[in-house]
Amino acid sequence: MNKMINDATYAVTEMAGTGRYWFKREFCDLRHGRTRVVLVAVENAGWQGPDMISGLSWNVSVEDRKIQQTWKLVLMKINGEDKLIFERYSKTRDGIKGETFNLAYLPTWIVEEVSQVAMEMKQQQMDNGGVNFLNNLVTKIEQEKVVARSGLSAKVEELGIGGLYHILSTTRGDERGSFREVARFPEVELLTGYDFVGKQVNHSFSTYGILRGFHVEPWAKLVTVVSGLALSYLIDCRPGSRTFGKMAKVFLGYGRTPEGEEIKGGALFIEPGIGNSVLTLSNHMDYSYVVDDLWRPDTALYAVNPMDPKLDVPWTDYVPADKIVRSERDQKSPSFAEFTQKIKVGK
Repeated sequence: MNKMINDATYAVTEMAGTGRYWFKREFCDLRHGRTRVVLVAVENAGWQGPDMISGLSWNVSVEDRKIQQTWKLVLMKINGEDKLIFERYSKTRDGIKGETFNLAYLPTWIVEEVSQVAMEMKQQQMDNGGVNFLNNLVTKIEQEKVVARSGLSAKVEELGIGGLYHILSTTRGDERGSFREVARFPEVELLTGYDFVGKQVNHSFSTYGILRGFHVEPWAKLVTVVSGLALSYLIDCRPGSRTFGKMAKVFLGYGRTPEGEEIKGGALFIEPGIGNSVLTLSNHMDYSYVVDDLWRPDTALYAVNPMDPKLDVPWTDYVPADKIVRSERDQKSPSFAEFTQKIKVGK
């Protein structure tokens, strides 16, 4: 049967009388070829099968069939202490590669899947022991992530869209000028659970009123404004995402916003499939970003019209309509509904 839980649709399979459950979900992921399939297996350790792991009352695995990865919960003795970790098995050209991850470094999407499956099991009145085990596991993961994040060099805000983070590092200055760490890649990976490996560094220069976006390229981006002030609106364009269609707003760069807020730096980490737009509010603005894939011509197709009336983005609250300048490409971009429909049908 299919069940909709917080925008996550699972096909649920249960092996009667064994305490073994499988939860399958399909959703859109531009980076990995649009349709992605995740299978979560929850098994009572009382069932003595060949894949059971001793020491755990329940066994949990998460398989991503598109990128050919499997994550398994393991109880391991480290320095004489029992520790819960996840093992990740990835299919590579050289065979199966195995890695271990502390709970604090577990990708956010894994935690979300486990949490949603616990909710599903509860609503379906499945095994309460399994529900409690999964909920306790999620709590432990979140606690370990809090401890790990407390030692980070920058403050990080989640902006209400899955895979979108606002990174606020400190700018230090003297009579010579200023210095700012934009972001530390190991910390980005810790926060996001995303294997971010930069492949290309880009820079754009804009003058007052230039509006770029929404650009929805199939790669992750770490973006910042080096000089000037910009307003960014972002929208989740991933059908099947739990935050699909949700928007977020953030200022980047240096200067005072029309609302009177003083902005000093800031960066965004943006996962694939999140539309990003930038409006220049100062006379000049330098925008720099690192992406984890190389540019190619077909990425020009990945865009949403920022003037889509149904999105109703209040651009003219910040720049008069006759001062807003857009590229021909952006003017011809489809509406949000048109774009996401194309993604759904694979065109």
